[in-house]
Amino acid sequence: MATGTAMDMGMKNSSICLARTACSIFTCFAFDGAFAQQGIPGSTIQTDAASSSGYSSISINAGASDPSGQPVRAIDIKPRIRLTETWSDNLAISGEKNGKESGLITELAPGIRVDAKSARLKAYFDYSLVGQFYSTSSVQNRTQNALNSFGTLEAVSNWLFLDFSGVIAQQAISAFGAQSPSNANLNSNNSETSTYRLSPYIRGQLSGAVDYSLRYNWSTTQSNISTASDIELSEWAGQLRGSTPFQNLKWSADATQQTADYSRGRTTEAERMYATATYTIVPQLRVSFSGGRESNNYASQNMEAHPTHGYGFDWTPSERTQISAFKERRFFGNGHRYSINQRFPLSSIRYSDTKDVSVLPNQFTSVGLGTIFDLFRQICNQQLSSLYTDPIQLDQASNACANNLLIQSGASPNTQVTSSFLTSRATIQRTQQLALAIQGSRNTLTLMLNRTENRSILASTAVSDDPLLNNTSNIRQRGASINLSHQLSPLSSINLTAARQQSTGLGNSALKAKTSTYQANLTSKIGAYTTGGVTFRRTESDNIGSPYTENALIGTISVLF
Repeated sequence: MATGTAMDMGMKNSSICLARTACSIFTCFAFDGAFAQQGIPGSTIQTDAASSSGYSSISINAGASDPSGQPVRAIDIKPRIRLTETWSDNLAISGEKNGKESGLITELAPGIRVDAKSARLKAYFDYSLVGQFYSTSSVQNRTQNALNSFGTLEAVSNWLFLDFSGVIAQQAISAFGAQSPSNANLNSNNSETSTYRLSPYIRGQLSGAVDYSLRYNWSTTQSNISTASDIELSEWAGQLRGSTPFQNLKWSADATQQTADYSRGRTTEAERMYATATYTIVPQLRVSFSGGRESNNYASQNMEAHPTHGYGFDWTPSERTQISAFKERRFFGNGHRYSINQRFPLSSIRYSDTKDVSVLPNQFTSVGLGTIFDLFRQICNQQLSSLYTDPIQLDQASNACANNLLIQSGASPNTQVTSSFLTSRATIQRTQQLALAIQGSRNTLTLMLNRTENRSILASTAVSDDPLLNNTSNIRQRGASINLSHQLSPLSSINLTAARQQSTGLGNSALKAKTSTYQANLTSKIGAYTTGGVTFRRTESDNIGSPYTENALIGTISVLF
């Protein structure tokens, strides 16, 4: 249950996030204004009452036109507000033995989504500030932040660039504690966690024969609980790429240096240098070989050096199929990265499998790949890539397609596809994800499977985020969700969702947690800019801390201005 101290801390974090959000919005406008001054003609601002998603929006045009003669939107701004009323028979998701408390939760969530597609700025920004008000006097009202933002700024034409991203999400503290059915429910096992990243880099050519790039990555990850360690990462990465007298043989040389600074533990460092040779057998097939050396102090106080070598291939048998695989020997054993992308006329499938060292929870290690919106956008991008040759038009069409899928599924755009847990130590992490989408004239089926294994035999911090982690060196998490959306009419759809996640401590059979959620949702447009929905949810959780069940009835009204 929230305390006064926790509430003050939450309000403080909310204020900080609002300030950062305002700065981010201002920066987007400032950059685009600067672009107009630098020679992008005809920049205008207009209000569009019939955007691709059927809602009004504010658009800033950069003067460019698509093949039909319509102006290409440089910045598309869609403010919104969502009102949600939830009746739950277990507000604080207490276990059956501790007694359940029922009541109402009122959520008011103003938000904004910004798509920037100017000549120099490509960015996506989605933010919501959620106010939560509880009917019971024993529970304090609170606020939460939800942010998903990423983009690239071309500061100097074709030479200096800046990548940036930000994520704010509710994060489980322990993999074996109670998992929340919703961010509205009170749960002492949840913490609001944020990660911000800046990555300037340069790229060009030396003597017209060798491509070079130099990148600096900086990120900070913070949580609003005192027992978790904040993490600040800084990394330098350089690369040289060139060709050889053999037309089909190319080479590259890479060097990286990373420092991870933990507020509640010792600093870790890692360095790596390696070279890669790539040979094109046929235009559709390339093979690669690499070799090098790496050193780090993950497993000891001193730096330890190890040789590395690997091999792999990239195969594109058709424009609809992409297969990539790479396996290498690392200091921890065998690492790899595999991916398969296949799209069909009305469906697509995407699979990825990676094993590497991670210093962050898995939902924060991939930029722009952690939310339902990102997943839908990638699926739409695969399906639409053959219809659009211009990347700006493809991005806009993919965003509109993803927003339509969100409306049909009734999901929040910032909902995380995978759930992780707080950790302040470097881990060997293997992550597998499978996403399948099938679209018909009136039905949409999405299936998502994920499996993550964290092996924490590496250096740990002085204070563990989860004391239960001291009882196991290996945590496996499995998750699955399936959603069926049926279009009842041009304005209404019904959605059925089933999801399950299970965490297991390998080597310790007592460490187990399993959560299953079943949900039925009816969504309908009730006005030109208004969408309403009714949802019934059933959640069953079996964990070592506080097993519980919860039933909830939810009503939602969303207005896009």
